[in-house]
Amino acid sequence: MVRRNGFTLIELLVVIAIIAVLMAILMPSLNIAREQARGIGCSSNQKTLALGYIMYAGDNDDTVCGGWALSSTVNGVPPWVMPPLENSSGSIVPMGGAGVPVTRRQRYNGLMEGELYKYVKDVGAYHCPGDNRVTRGTSLGTGLEYLIYRSYSLTDHMRATEPSDPKKLSAFRSHALKMLFVEEIYDGSAGNHNHAGWSYQPGAGSMWDPLGIFHSNACTFSFMDGHAERKKWDDHRTVIYCMSRSEAASLGFGKDQRFNPPNVDLDWLDTHYPGKQQFGQ
Repeated sequence: MVRRNGFTLIELLVVIAIIAVLMAILMPSLNIAREQARGIGCSSNQKTLALGYIMYAGDNDDTVCGGWALSSTVNGVPPWVMPPLENSSGSIVPMGGAGVPVTRRQRYNGLMEGELYKYVKDVGAYHCPGDNRVTRGTSLGTGLEYLIYRSYSLTDHMRATEPSDPKKLSAFRSHALKMLFVEEIYDGSAGNHNHAGWSYQPGAGSMWDPLGIFHSNACTFSFMDGHAERKKWDDHRTVIYCMSRSEAASLGFGKDQRFNPPNVDLDWLDTHYPGKQQFGQ
């Protein structure tokens, strides 16, 4: 009598089929769990940055730091972060400009020279775990100049460097409603980083800069009281705009074009934007 060792081909195929069915069942759950973990990490980053911003104001007579990524102090106001920098012979050299390749180290240098780094001494807090531009680049290319690391920006209203800009955190009411940091997917051709803030004009019925859609068609925001929350967009046009401004333009709601019919997501942005205008004037 001959004993059979191992599996037959049919048995192997049955096992493979069962594994395939189990994977099909489990993969969506695993993806959801992974996305939830990224969202928790991003919210933690947002809270950390917001608290650092608030602590800076508390240590400086309620005065806020500059909201743009500039390479120097402007009108006595230091920037919260700086552009990518090169430490050359002890001197810091900005690496800005369109098409200028910059390394990850140079991007880190800019974060570390910013005013908030004294309060948030972890470059990882400036990057959303779901922001893949750091490895894949932007719609403009995949070179070093497009491997954006910083995922968060302040709004343009928090620029704080011009005479008419708000300078004191106490100048704002309803701190729990007013946003500080946003996720922004900068893809502009003006440089290799977002040198300004997130540009938005409340009440205009349109959008200007896109937001970072890193969390299943949702974004995280931090607020002036230090909390953070995730906002799921209700209008599919918001997602289209943030994913591709050119596609949005072809559909009739491109940059600075009013949404028709109105976009309910702009009502939320209008309510939570820190000012009634883009800047403080």
